[in-house]
Amino acid sequence: MILEKKYIHTSFGDIAFLESGVATNPPTLFVHGIPTSSFLWRHVMQYLGNDFHCFAPDLMGLGDTKVNPNSGQFHMDAQAEMLVEFMSVLGHDQFSAVCHDQGGAAAQIVAARYPEKLSCLVITDSVCYDNWPSPTVAKLQKLAKIPLVMSILTTTGFFQWRETKSRYSSMRRTAYTPEKISNEAILEYMRPGRRNREAFKCFRNFLLAGDPKYTMQIVPALREFHKPVLVIWAADDPELSLSWGKKLYDEIPNAIQFEVIPFCGHFWQEEKPLEVAPLIGEFLDEHYKKKNAWQYT
Repeated sequence: MILEKKYIHTSFGDIAFLESGVATNPPTLFVHGIPTSSFLWRHVMQYLGNDFHCFAPDLMGLGDTKVNPNSGQFHMDAQAEMLVEFMSVLGHDQFSAVCHDQGGAAAQIVAARYPEKLSCLVITDSVCYDNWPSPTVAKLQKLAKIPLVMSILTTTGFFQWRETKSRYSSMRRTAYTPEKISNEAILEYMRPGRRNREAFKCFRNFLLAGDPKYTMQIVPALREFHKPVLVIWAADDPELSLSWGKKLYDEIPNAIQFEVIPFCGHFWQEEKPLEVAPLIGEFLDEHYKKKNAWQYT
């Protein structure tokens, strides 16, 4: 089954998203990072779609979400507010969330500032504390400060060639089994930034807005978050080491489960989606669906 992109209007712009499952199931939000999009969650959402109503939006500046590059805000505080409004417009004032990479910053902000919105939270290989931008993203940020050079490299297809044809592919270098990250997936992640000049500007704005101050400032509130939390981390993630997942697990008071995925790199959604999805499903079933079943009858 192929999930088709949908759009919904918010005060931030037209948010693109993927959806699976039926309305009578508990709503669950999936948040991606950089340089990916909602496409990252396609396998996980299909696996969980029978039990949960799954929504995966494209963050502002990534994927196919349409925002004004000149007046829009792309930092993580704004992304968190957009996620809350996105779910509210869809009719959900409380939901569970599953996050990854830089999207993890936005999800942590939701947990810290809008804890009433979350029934439970799953954090996987996410930025946190002062561990970001990751080495790869930090290099892109430096390049983004020279917009003409970055524009040329993007529009000429250099990045697409490097990521799919050369041994210097950034995405594949984060993988334990590089061949698990297909050319099809890489090109889909890179497609939106080449869509038009506005999309390129939005991607650049997202890059430059990345700053660990957004996760550092919510650390005290995150330590007061008392909803159930599952932390999942790839054992061989070279971008965000396993120690960060352990730190989150140790410091979030109701982090009740810590799972390590062996022989797997940063983008586990491409390498081992069917190994990790059941862990997420079991956690959500136990700490979300069963405890809140009365809401969906």
